[in-house]
Amino acid sequence: MAALEKRGTNYRVCWRLGGSRTGARQSATFTAPKPAAAKELAERAKKLVEAHEHRITRDEVLRAILGEDDNIPDGAVTLAEWVKLWEADRRPVNPDAPGFDDIQADTLAGYMQVLNVRVLPYLGHKYLHEITESVLKEWVKTLKATRVRRTKAQPGGQPISANSVRAAHAVLHLVLGAAVPRFIPANPLARPAGTRKNRVGLPKPTPFEGMFLTPTEVDRIHACCDPLIQDLWFVLVNTGLRLGEVLVLRVQDVTVDGPEPEIRVRRALKKGDRIGLPKSAKSFRVVSTSTEVAKVLAARCKGKRPRDLVFPCPGKKKRRGAEPTWAENNLNRRHWMQAVAEAMRCDVHPPPAPPKPKRGPVRKLRPEEVSTCGCPGVLRRRPRLHDGRHTHASDLIRAGWQLHEVQDRLGHASPLTTLTIYAHAWKGKYRARLDDLGARRIAAEDEDG
Repeated sequence: MAALEKRGTNYRVCWRLGGSRTGARQSATFTAPKPAAAKELAERAKKLVEAHEHRITRDEVLRAILGEDDNIPDGAVTLAEWVKLWEADRRPVNPDAPGFDDIQADTLAGYMQVLNVRVLPYLGHKYLHEITESVLKEWVKTLKATRVRRTKAQPGGQPISANSVRAAHAVLHLVLGAAVPRFIPANPLARPAGTRKNRVGLPKPTPFEGMFLTPTEVDRIHACCDPLIQDLWFVLVNTGLRLGEVLVLRVQDVTVDGPEPEIRVRRALKKGDRIGLPKSAKSFRVVSTSTEVAKVLAARCKGKRPRDLVFPCPGKKKRRGAEPTWAENNLNRRHWMQAVAEAMRCDVHPPPAPPKPKRGPVRKLRPEEVSTCGCPGVLRRRPRLHDGRHTHASDLIRAGWQLHEVQDRLGHASPLTTLTIYAHAWKGKYRARLDDLGARRIAAEDEDG
């Protein structure tokens, strides 16, 4: 609800765009020869704001109440109106079978979520020609001050991450770029030649922190996995496939006989348990497998039909038009988190037993209840299933694989992605090369001596 404040002989109306606590602050002050006249104008403005459900700006209120000329050019559209046109234009004609040139349905849904939460509440009311560099600077400044994840235990929430701010900037850059030259002559977020890179005050990105497990950690987790996901973890950590790619593998996508066993990545599990294309054209690939992985896959494929899933969700019946795929949240919560917790518990120093209730059975240990001892062999970190992919890529690099080979195997669209994520693995090889260089220098000095 808009607030009406008296400030001396003036009256001010305050509200937030969209009515949410994170909306941009707006205020309109009214002055008149008599305080009663100023109050009347402010009350009219307050009713106008509430009638528009707070989706009206200060300038629009002043124009409506005071009758100021807005000088809006013919054919101008607001950002909110353009986003609707942009979404309709980008939506795949056939969402169930999009082409590689289309934005996939889940990707477009992610873009729209960012726009609806981070962009439109602040800039949706503005006409495209009004979105200037100064407006964008103020928007970024407001985003950086946003608090998220408010709970009863933490009512103040947490500061928004730098990567979330940069993601909102990237999506808006994409949307405004599509409006050129139809509605605006140039993209205000594009960097003109010769200007500095960060003109709107974007925060520095948070460095990537993938988890790269040691062979001991991998084996420890494997031993603690229940039989339902043991083979799944083994395949993930030995092929580098994405979890969504493995969960929809069919028997016909796997070759386990012959001299070159392989996996053909043709599909991926999307949000909402929908099956679609892999992440990019590069992700549409063939991945060679080791003999051990081929044996595991052969056992999983035995007795199944070509279109059956290699890793179906147990107990989930196959319905017409839908395959019995795992739900990623269910897989993580019920199986993976339990396996990691078990790997973090020591047989000699187990965590304290849960308190016995007045009646009923004693509850099981929760995933966060683990050992705190320093005994060797006990897992000390909490990896994700996706960290199996990071671990495999790191192992490949240390084994001498070249950048383009790792990129092709992982299905990265750009070698820059591979280099950015796994640069640490190449750095780890410098020590051996430098030691070899030092040994050669010493040998040369001995020969000269």
